[in-house]
Amino acid sequence: MKWISNWYRKLQKFSDKNWYPPVVGLLAALDSFLLIVPTDGIVISSTLLNPHRWLSFALMTAVGSTVGAIFLALFVDTYGMEMILYFFPHIQETQSWIWTLNFFDQYGLLLVLFVSATPVIQHPAIILAALASTPMIPLFFVMLAGRTFKFLVLTWISSHAPKLLSQLWGIKGEMKDVGLK
Repeated sequence: MKWISNWYRKLQKFSDKNWYPPVVGLLAALDSFLLIVPTDGIVISSTLLNPHRWLSFALMTAVGSTVGAIFLALFVDTYGMEMILYFFPHIQETQSWIWTLNFFDQYGLLLVLFVSATPVIQHPAIILAALASTPMIPLFFVMLAGRTFKFLVLTWISSHAPKLLSQLWGIKGEMKDVGLK
């Protein structure tokens, strides 16, 4: 995904502008539908460029990611399993789908909270929450809590202890996508 890295390097030139943190939040929202936005890498590299703005990057990314996830949940809630089967025709036959369904049945919003606070991809948990008819307001607040925690930790480390970044699990690929080593 060299084109993402090149495009993002051009965008980074504006990282000191007031409009930049909301753009990072918008990119985080779009990631819920595009699956190609390296949100973690973007927020980390943005913070490394402007360490004093770590809090605004964290909060805007958390809000954007949460809003995007809620739109994804509303989309799945509206179109249901038919839409999922259209894009993933054999998903119900996979062992991971069965395991995740059982896990979601057992833990519900706790699973969403855990997934949203970690580098694990959040889309399956959001889709399952929507298919389970989880109310959107509690889902929003659980996602917001998890995402806020995650991005506060990532941006704080990026601004205060950047050498620790290489030891964090699950973000190395995204850091590479935005040109960080």
